[in-house]
Amino acid sequence: MATANLNSFPVPETVVCPSCAGNITLHDPAGSEFCVCPHCHTYIKFRNDVPQAVKKASLPQTKPVVAIGAQIVLQGYTFKVIAFIEKREKGTEYYWREYMLYNYEKGYANLSEFDGHWNLFFGSNFLPDLKNVDQKTQSVKFQDVVYNKFHAYLCELTAFTGEFDWDLTQDSIFTHETIAPPFIMLKEVETDNRRYGTLFYRGEYQEPAALAAAFGIHESQMPERVGIGANQPTKAYGFWQWVLKYSLYALLALMGITLFFALRKPSKTIFEKTFPIVYEPVKGQFEFKPFMTPGFEVNDQSSFLDLEITSPIDNNWLEATIVLVNEQSNATWEVTQGIEYYNGVEDGERWTEGQTTAKVLLSEIPRGRYHLNVYTASGDPLRDQLAIRVTENGILWRNLLVCVLLLTIIPAIAWLMARNVEKKRWSNSDFSPYEE
Repeated sequence: MATANLNSFPVPETVVCPSCAGNITLHDPAGSEFCVCPHCHTYIKFRNDVPQAVKKASLPQTKPVVAIGAQIVLQGYTFKVIAFIEKREKGTEYYWREYMLYNYEKGYANLSEFDGHWNLFFGSNFLPDLKNVDQKTQSVKFQDVVYNKFHAYLCELTAFTGEFDWDLTQDSIFTHETIAPPFIMLKEVETDNRRYGTLFYRGEYQEPAALAAAFGIHESQMPERVGIGANQPTKAYGFWQWVLKYSLYALLALMGITLFFALRKPSKTIFEKTFPIVYEPVKGQFEFKPFMTPGFEVNDQSSFLDLEITSPIDNNWLEATIVLVNEQSNATWEVTQGIEYYNGVEDGERWTEGQTTAKVLLSEIPRGRYHLNVYTASGDPLRDQLAIRVTENGILWRNLLVCVLLLTIIPAIAWLMARNVEKKRWSNSDFSPYEE
């Protein structure tokens, strides 16, 4: 076992390779039971502290980015790199690399790299609660975090170098991966139960830039990242959470502002009347005689007015040009608004289109006395009435609805972006929730 619970790293010791007589440095001499000669690549076993050659070891295809014997600090722990291992998923070409890390207080940890994605794994020596993981069929729960099943495979050793406290060439391990980004949980099941049976390890995603700084190398020397890592945290998910949070704040603020102004300037009808309209053929085919309404008061310093027109048209249209006139200054505001309403029966079903009422908004109307000049036209010469209502400081439901829609659409777009990232992440899994 790794030598642990010390006050400092053990003093390295040198042993002589039984095959080539080269010197081998052991960084945990009391805890190492096997090692690989860096000169002739012989796999060596220690029997009664005497090195004995076992067999030749395969060299990793990839050069490690941090040398064996290097001292690094990760998550507040000081480690020495004591081994470099290359593995693959059996029956595939998916290779990954592991760095065995030794801490004199806790023992071994593991730094794993696959396609440029890094994870620092701790076992129960660092996280004692790993002995009490709650296991489900498609997930595990650890420290109130649920990890969803992502992958399962048989692990195969392909190459290694360094020193070890067990004969890793005898391992036959089936691995279950569950994820809860930025964390990943490994459940390792030894198929023959010869050494330890079943163990859990929790990994946390490590950013290459931070690792490069810990290694004392430039980030360009790190392996290039490919795709999205199984437990890689993404900006898309964080952006969606940020947008959702502040959209909710904005929505609450919008409702609060609307309520404030509704209480401060309550809506009220300042004019309402139904007028007869008289068709005048001499004025044109569809025109009616203009008329002027009685005066009314706008009481607030600056108001918006809702002008609503209603006429009981049927399978026809009506258009009104309305001129708001300030009786003190003769300032005018002109708007044109049409209404149309059609209905009928087709294939035994009744249908309707349009409506008999329409509204138009006038904003920033100053205090004063006003009247309306009204000019109407219709496709129905028998049309005989037009109702007009003027409301001061009504709630701008249309504007409010547009703001609410915008505040809903933006989080929805952010969610779709995050979901697309998650689909790409889970495309590497046989247990994707996004595919049948």
